[in-house]
Amino acid sequence: MKKKLGLADFIDQKRVEIVHEWEVFARSIPRTGPPMTGVELRDHADQILTAIVADMQSHQSASSQAAKSKGHGLAGELVALGRVHAVLRIDNGFKLTELVAEYRALRASVLRLWEDQETDPAGVTRFNEAIDEALSEAVASFTDTTDTFREQTLGVLGHDLRNPLATVVMASSSMLESDDLDDGQRRMLTRIATSAARMTRLVGDLIDLTKTRFGEVITISPTTLDLEQLCTRVATELDVRDGDGSSVVTCTTSGDLRGTWDASRLEQALANLIDNAVKHRARGKVAVTARGDGAEVVVSVHNGGPAIEPTLLAKILEPRVRRVVEPNDTFVGLGLYIAAQIAIAHGGTLTVSSTAEAGTIFSLRLPRVAPVTTTPAT
Repeated sequence: MKKKLGLADFIDQKRVEIVHEWEVFARSIPRTGPPMTGVELRDHADQILTAIVADMQSHQSASSQAAKSKGHGLAGELVALGRVHAVLRIDNGFKLTELVAEYRALRASVLRLWEDQETDPAGVTRFNEAIDEALSEAVASFTDTTDTFREQTLGVLGHDLRNPLATVVMASSSMLESDDLDDGQRRMLTRIATSAARMTRLVGDLIDLTKTRFGEVITISPTTLDLEQLCTRVATELDVRDGDGSSVVTCTTSGDLRGTWDASRLEQALANLIDNAVKHRARGKVAVTARGDGAEVVVSVHNGGPAIEPTLLAKILEPRVRRVVEPNDTFVGLGLYIAAQIAIAHGGTLTVSSTAEAGTIFSLRLPRVAPVTTTPAT
């Protein structure tokens, strides 16, 4: 009696056809960059199939099968191949979803070719386990590699960009102390110092955005602080001149504004709110108001201008929300999102209201004592 063909042997026999379908699918994935050769598209498909067949043909006890079902006991060859394949796919511009789709397509191709053959339930189970093993390792490798890229990017932003910006701020601020400057030179140096400081804040916002998008929290180091002094100083530093030469940014404080917060983080949040208000005001002043009220303090930033559409208000604190009410169709950017995250880190909230009559008001509500962050950001 002729021995029935098992799925592992069937895969071995159909190897060329299966690898060809792998290449066809990989070629169908839209991507940027130069065209990939057939060898690059096939990548480790043949070796992965070999490892899968070997895994299916190896002895598997009940305990090892149970371990596999829980994501343990990966075969060494599949581990290595899954990792290498994932890294090469990243280099070729593949996304994680596209990497997963490759394995899904491989599974579908094999089972489609097999469906006309005599059944081998045990073989199908082993095949699915092997595919899941390879996919699990590929995803882990893909994630590890992208995490490494993220840390490298944060390193560039945190050091390679911040350091020269700090030098520009320090040098321009020092030169502004000179008594030998004429009005034109002083205005130019002031603009340089202000722009460099704003770029430094933008770099900080981008770092925070990257961290929060990867599941980390904005960390704070609360100390005793008087918000009256902080609000007055930030409003003064970010003030601009109106057409008649008057100040645009005003600051009013009332009540007890002492508490325990992170000074640098609140300065970052307030600067972002003032920057946004100055940018989007249509007329009039930008009014910063800080009020101490019992167990909390409220810092509000108000500007006139077109009302934000109600459908956008719910999304305005997300990064890069398009503001379609303005003729130039500008972007709100990262600042409001980061300000909201800083409020959350302090146990507070950032809310917004906007009407044509009253203008736009962002209100930062903070408990008088901020919680200490327990999860350090990397």
